[in-house]
Amino acid sequence: MLSTLPPVILLDIAILFTALSWGLGMYLVDKKVHLFASLAIGCFVCLFGYSVESLGAPPWAVVAAPVPPDILLLWYVLRKPKEMLLAYPLIWAIYIVFHVLLSALLHYDSLIPAWRLHS
Repeated sequence: MLSTLPPVILLDIAILFTALSWGLGMYLVDKKVHLFASLAIGCFVCLFGYSVESLGAPPWAVVAAPVPPDILLLWYVLRKPKEMLLAYPLIWAIYIVFHVLLSALLHYDSLIPAWRLHS
């Protein structure tokens, strides 16, 4: 359903849900709203992943490439190792739930391109 939209809109949707997962994950751990940080991280992560994918990298590299910058950005925002250890898996769990829901309901696989949940 969403797959018929232009690539720019699909990238915007990916940025929005990536930022939402980061914002929710950091809020649940830190109890502070990090609105601009989560939007900035969402933009960076999606654009970085899109860049890696456009270079022809294998699917595992597209998923793995943003992880080191993710950790650095999370450190920049939270600055507490214990909160980081809780927040990062929580962010990924929220991100995966969004991916499953969007893929199942709207046939949108762009959150995790390497993990297509429908044909």
